[in-house]
Amino acid sequence: MKLMKLPTILNVVRILLSIKVIYLIVSFSVFLYIFSQNPEAFAGYQVNGNDLINFSNEITGRIIFLIIPSLLAIICITKRQFRSTVTFLSIALFIGLLNEGLLTGLIQLFALLVVLLHRPSKIFLKRQDSNDTETQYIAKKSLT
Repeated sequence: MKLMKLPTILNVVRILLSIKVIYLIVSFSVFLYIFSQNPEAFAGYQVNGNDLINFSNEITGRIIFLIIPSLLAIICITKRQFRSTVTFLSIALFIGLLNEGLLTGLIQLFALLVVLLHRPSKIFLKRQDSNDTETQYIAKKSLT
């Protein structure tokens, strides 16, 4: 059975999402470095040790909150899981429009529209590999 190649536009979506994730990780890392050097500039008052830990935890939580849905969407595209891809892209779009800004929101919207409306991408994500079905058949046969 012939394996289907990843459609070009779906590969573009995966690359755009990867660039977005890398951009967010680098920008938050730079922000954490600057914040650790001069936390008073961001807090607006004198910061002691416990406040610095609380601020750092809040920033790290935001990083995880913003990056995880996009990262999971990339993984689901690679694993060819249509429903999970749509779910994580929808969550990332909602979070992106509320928190991240226009550019990342547009990237998420483009990715979601490609997955939902581009027929070859949809077929690629919904199609199962022949190896998966053969493995399931062999497993069922060995149980009986």
